Amino acid sequence: MTARRPRALDVSCGVGAAYAAKLLAELGWDVVKHEPAGGDPLRARVSRWGGGAGGAFAFVNQGKRDVAGLPGDRLTALAAAADVVLGDFSPPGLAAAGIDPRTADALAPGQAVVSVSPFGLTPPRASWAASDFTVQAASGLLYMTGEWDQPPLQLAPDQAALLGGVAGASAAVLAAGLGRRTGAVQYADVAMVEALTSFAYSAVSQYVHRGEVAAREQRIKAGLRMVPAADGFVYCAPGAVASMRMDGIAELLGEPRLAAERFQTAEGRMQNWDEFVGLFAPPFRARTAQEWFERAEAMHMTFALVQTIDDLFACPQLSSRELLRPAGGPGGASFRLPGRPFRVNGTSSPNLRPAPAEPGCDTADVLADWLGQHVPGR
Repeated sequence: MTARRPRALDVSCGVGAAYAAKLLAELGWDVVKHEPAGGDPLRARVSRWGGGAGGAFAFVNQGKRDVAGLPGDRLTALAAAADVVLGDFSPPGLAAAGIDPRTADALAPGQAVVSVSPFGLTPPRASWAASDFTVQAASGLLYMTGEWDQPPLQLAPDQAALLGGVAGASAAVLAAGLGRRTGAVQYADVAMVEALTSFAYSAVSQYVHRGEVAAREQRIKAGLRMVPAADGFVYCAPGAVASMRMDGIAELLGEPRLAAERFQTAEGRMQNWDEFVGLFAPPFRARTAQEWFERAEAMHMTFALVQTIDDLFACPQLSSRELLRPAGGPGGASFRLPGRPFRVNGTSSPNLRPAPAEPGCDTADVLADWLGQHVPGR
């Protein structure tokens, strides 16, 4: 007899917990999504993936079957048939998902309940509504981005939710294993703000040990590390303020004047700033970023391409790892979506079923499969 796949019930709206559940689908779990009767508002949000509206929904809900607007008793029955239930169980999260708090309290899966919310489920901020931008700001990371004399710079969209989702998937796998071994349901509480704050470890350690508040990058550092090439930008590790000599850069750029002793220290470059910039920056305009990257690589110098989103879709490295896989959308649309950001036994992402086209499109199938054929439809 073939053992059934692990089951996860996703009762969230939005990105965080949905991405956690999507990663479980990438691992082969049987994942069912429950939407409120009117559908997840994420379906209407415009993004690049998916050809417009619904791209974000298509991304985080690949591999899932869908039920919608179930009454509380039916939802708790599905939860009891699942191994793990994932959602945003904060008051704003439950309201967005259309779930009564009493129903949420009654969800009792076999192994674990995982909440992925902006601030976690404990006071004083558990009940705060928040956008991804709000969480980015609260995490401290926002303060450290941008240039020193400018306002903080927002991170890419959904960074808090996606990192919270990664933490949520990890918590789900670990909690499910513990629940399976102990026979007791485990409760995991993931706060997106904490997932982001953990990436501020270097700034936190400076503050704890030396009382220093991390400052944003100086303008000159950004301007001469992200150097304009003929078609974009290339990252040049030596830049202007790094403590390294310019001999290699002088050879790379064909500009022997950069090998002068006055340019061989960061202090010397600052003291001779205008002259240095006039010699260092213009040669990069003569070639593409790819050409500079290849020339620097041949000389064993630390350069990197600053890729655009269009570059990502044509990136040979991502192509070789088959990260971007074909997906179908409404009306026969075809596009590519990112798969799982890891490999298992050397294999790339499997082709998951497309995200549910309509709220509740799999309700009858899921109720029959998880609860038995004798259970009537809605």
